Amino acid sequence: AHQMGLKSNATMLYGHIERAEHRIDHLVQLRNLQDETGGFQTLIPLAFHPDNTKLAAMRNLKKPSVLMDLKTMAISR
Repeated sequence: AHQMGLKSNATMLYGHIERAEHRIDHLVQLRNLQDETGGFQTLIPLAFHPDNTKLAAMRNLKKPSVLMDLKTMAISR
């Protein structure tokens, strides 16, 4: 889509089963793609909300902390 001149948003789900290095790698890849195409209008960091999900039940996951939210937003900027 970006090669055709179309713009898009990038949404990154975080706070479920990934580790910090996975989030950093994802952001680096998005940054590289943005440098290459200029196609992203915005990045939307989307916190995982585990209520009523099978994944949360299997792994006893909790929603991301406010600190993780702030760190994710700050690093993504």
